[in-house]
Amino acid sequence: MKRWIAGILIAVMCLGTGCGNKTEQEAPPTEVVKTAEEIKQEAIQEKMDTMTLEEKIGQLFMVDFRNNEDGSGMTVLSQSAAEKIKQYHVGGVILFAENLDTLEQTQKLTKDMQNAAETPLFIGVDEEGGLVSRLNKSNIPHETIPSAGEMTEPAQAEAAGKSIGETLAKIGVNVDFAPVADVNTNPDNPVIGMRAYSNEPNQAGEMVCAFLIGLQGTGVSGTVKHFPGHGDTAADSHKGEVFVSHDLERLKEVEFVPFAKAIASGVDFVMVGHIKTPNVTSDNLPATLSSQAVGFLRKDLGYNGVAITDAMNMQAISDYYGVGESAVMAISAGIDIVLMPADLGEAYEALLNGVQDGRIQEAQVEESLKRILSLKYDKGLL
Repeated sequence: MKRWIAGILIAVMCLGTGCGNKTEQEAPPTEVVKTAEEIKQEAIQEKMDTMTLEEKIGQLFMVDFRNNEDGSGMTVLSQSAAEKIKQYHVGGVILFAENLDTLEQTQKLTKDMQNAAETPLFIGVDEEGGLVSRLNKSNIPHETIPSAGEMTEPAQAEAAGKSIGETLAKIGVNVDFAPVADVNTNPDNPVIGMRAYSNEPNQAGEMVCAFLIGLQGTGVSGTVKHFPGHGDTAADSHKGEVFVSHDLERLKEVEFVPFAKAIASGVDFVMVGHIKTPNVTSDNLPATLSSQAVGFLRKDLGYNGVAITDAMNMQAISDYYGVGESAVMAISAGIDIVLMPADLGEAYEALLNGVQDGRIQEAQVEESLKRILSLKYDKGLL
């Protein structure tokens, strides 16, 4: 009897002290594994938390440094350009033929630009092939690419995108302002023509997507342009106002189609053009400055990537809207990046003042900044 009672006591003591089996309290803690997306978002937020308002505003600009003060092409980063990159915390630079000479020279130029920046830069170029080619005016080895309108098969467009992307990546360019996603429905169009793939929207869309597969597969971001569609215009927005008179039903059936296909395929940038659409918007503004027009891109087409203006020094903007005012209007409309303001200092101060006086909500700047930094993270720049 005494042995039986002693056995009971020993068993109770073992249960109380954890003999033989570990209690739940002693089980090893479960390791929390973060997803790649969680890691990305934390990195972006950490970056944003360290940035001043001035630095955030600077990321909303992509600027050009085509020439030195003596008028010669800037093939070596000038002190003035380096200082502006730092002073205005610019988010990106666009290169032109004046900046490109040899492979080695361009590699050094883009490297020096990146070294001058606090936050890594988007460095872009207009390289469509054919009629619009900066490489063709340089001594950089590259394949000669035909105009989009000369191609008939998606495989041709994909090969062209791959070839262009490989060359651009080699010289330190990470954004190509191509392909043209306009539908060439107006034979009298003075600015698009053979730059577009087709006068049929679905075929144009297939070719655009093929080019993007080739280009973005090299790590270089593509940019479809010029939303909401420059294909059926009778004028050139470089030289003045441009109108597209179609209603929304027609735009959705024709002009929007290549853009929608490109967005579905994961295009990194959409360039919004200085195009007025009086029969679908009531504000009488170019799409770059119109919240209604940008709304078609964001809501109807579901685009949540980086939206960039066409060059803001074009006469469709410069002849009618002030440098600072147009920058404020573009960001207020939902654009993320202002490309090539006629005066960087004036445009920068206007955006900064616009946030400080409440005309631009800081939350809107944060939203654009998140899109920009998200793409820079995806491209390995952050």
